[in-house]
Amino acid sequence: MKKITLLLVVLLPFFMFAENLYYYSNGKKIPLSETSGYTFVHDVTTKSVDTFAKSLNFTLRHENIYLFNKLSSKNLKELEKSGKILPAYKRNGKEKVFASGRIFVKLPELGAKAAEKWCKNNGLRLIKTFKYAPGWYLAETSENPVKKSVELVEKKIAPQAEPSFFVKFEERTYIPNDPLFANQWHLYNDGTNPNVSGDDSTHVAEAWDVLRKIKGELGGSTVKLAIIDDGFDSTHEDFQGRFLPGHDFADGDDFPDPNQSGMNPDQHGTSVAGVAGGATDNGIGIAGACPNCQLIPIRMNMSTYSLDSSAIECFEWAQNAGADIISNSWGPADGTGQTVNMNQTLQDLVLNITTTGRNGLGTIILFAAGNGGESIETDGYASNPNVFAIGASNAAGMKASYSDFGNSLDFMASSCDQDMNGGDAWAGGGVIDGIWTTDNMGSGGYNSGNMNDGDALGNYTNSFGGTSSACPLAAGITGLVLFANPSLTKDQVYEIYKETSDKIGADSYDGNGFSMNYGYGRINACRAVKKALEMAGTDVSSVECGGPVNQSDPVNPDPGTPTDPTDSLCGNGNVDANEICDGNTVPCDQLAGAPKNGTAKCAPDCMSWDKSDCSDEEGESQTNESEGNGPVIRDDDSGCALTLI
Repeated sequence: MKKITLLLVVLLPFFMFAENLYYYSNGKKIPLSETSGYTFVHDVTTKSVDTFAKSLNFTLRHENIYLFNKLSSKNLKELEKSGKILPAYKRNGKEKVFASGRIFVKLPELGAKAAEKWCKNNGLRLIKTFKYAPGWYLAETSENPVKKSVELVEKKIAPQAEPSFFVKFEERTYIPNDPLFANQWHLYNDGTNPNVSGDDSTHVAEAWDVLRKIKGELGGSTVKLAIIDDGFDSTHEDFQGRFLPGHDFADGDDFPDPNQSGMNPDQHGTSVAGVAGGATDNGIGIAGACPNCQLIPIRMNMSTYSLDSSAIECFEWAQNAGADIISNSWGPADGTGQTVNMNQTLQDLVLNITTTGRNGLGTIILFAAGNGGESIETDGYASNPNVFAIGASNAAGMKASYSDFGNSLDFMASSCDQDMNGGDAWAGGGVIDGIWTTDNMGSGGYNSGNMNDGDALGNYTNSFGGTSSACPLAAGITGLVLFANPSLTKDQVYEIYKETSDKIGADSYDGNGFSMNYGYGRINACRAVKKALEMAGTDVSSVECGGPVNQSDPVNPDPGTPTDPTDSLCGNGNVDANEICDGNTVPCDQLAGAPKNGTAKCAPDCMSWDKSDCSDEEGESQTNESEGNGPVIRDDDSGCALTLI
């Protein structure tokens, strides 16, 4: 009987403590429960040394704090001689966190000196102030930090106080189930794709993950993105539900579909729209940069000459339709050496809508910088001071050979490059690291149904590019930024890009972070979205940019999954829908840009050809270039060499 009584005496305090375990965050009670694991905080004021703690199998050490998943009772007693032991917790019944022995305290009326005195008077030791979180202080306590924070709030000693925890930040990137996403290096590139010549990208997939965790979707549902181009295949499988009502200023009706007949069929706009906002995570085809942006398709005649007033009409339509962003992958002809300016009416219109649009926040207009490998200053559209001029950078993080340069260049976005053996800009040569995107369905686009040019059905192209692709990519990212923080002005978005873009390339940037070849750098979608959220007052401490690829949701990871449920998966020996190949081989001389000797095998993902066994006349393998990761060069001009920008 004595043993039972003693056991109850020992256990009763723990049960009582666990029943009321919680803390306050922004006025709300956050429930906690003890779980396995311990925090040991070494008392630095004592003369004892934490040699014993260092000898144990700790999970993490931070300054004088050690985290343990397990400790024996003997080790617990030994550690208690030189510090305090705190339990690990489950927050909200799920997330495991470790106490740190520290508390965040908000003292908005006190400066650092007064806060230090306040802490001392309340049994705390001030250890950190925060420049960008004024009024908040981090303090250390010798008591249980959870109970101490509750005491400070409930006794109205401090307006806000909550314990500081060690939490597990997941380094994840959301990977959609679009079967061709694996080839879209411009959205996510970890450097492991042997068919891509570098590991640079705009980090779009990481931005999706940030938005998904914080706002519950991949991004863009509140944003209207207008695209002015030569036509859009509204029947495309990857555009279903993606378009708002548009207009055709070439034919004078409300059906901006491409003209696919004649010598110069309209192919460009369909590919541009796919880059900006093709349907994402729908198990079909490709992914667009802004998965949920509402696209406004506006067709302008671009096959021959265009009336300059057509551009004005297009912008007015976009503005009347409520566009937040207007993407323009077109402009004056490249390589003429002539300077072509916007007419004053269009200049005034652009100034007006970029100032008064979006209820005074400013509509954001983006223009492709141009593909002439020349000064952007000759292009009065892209060099207009009220638009964002977007250049192209390649997968190696260098300026694409054709991309225009100059003082009016603003930012870069990922796109294809061109084989320099063909000359600068578009003087022949093949495509390197082409952009996978939507194509006019069937044989009416850049890919007529040749699996070397995209998919076997002709619904997607693998060689789009130029600043024509960089511009809608930047426009789609801008949609993510505005979704993260709808109250941003045009100028604030510009400043976000200036601050968060990556300084790629071999150039030196000036004191303002500017380069003639790269503008303010290559846009980093994840960093830009995080900054936008932060400016909206959102806590972004739980999300990070970068990290390994992880399948975040239970979507089908098989890249060869067909759209027809009667078809088999990748590996059945048949080239199913959305597959490039399936277990078969092809002579190397039938693949554009490959060495001509040998046989190429189908890659394990059924979405590309393994050209490692192809060799040139001297017997050199293609993979000898760039330390076994040489560029994939295409000889055709189906997508990247565009008549438009």
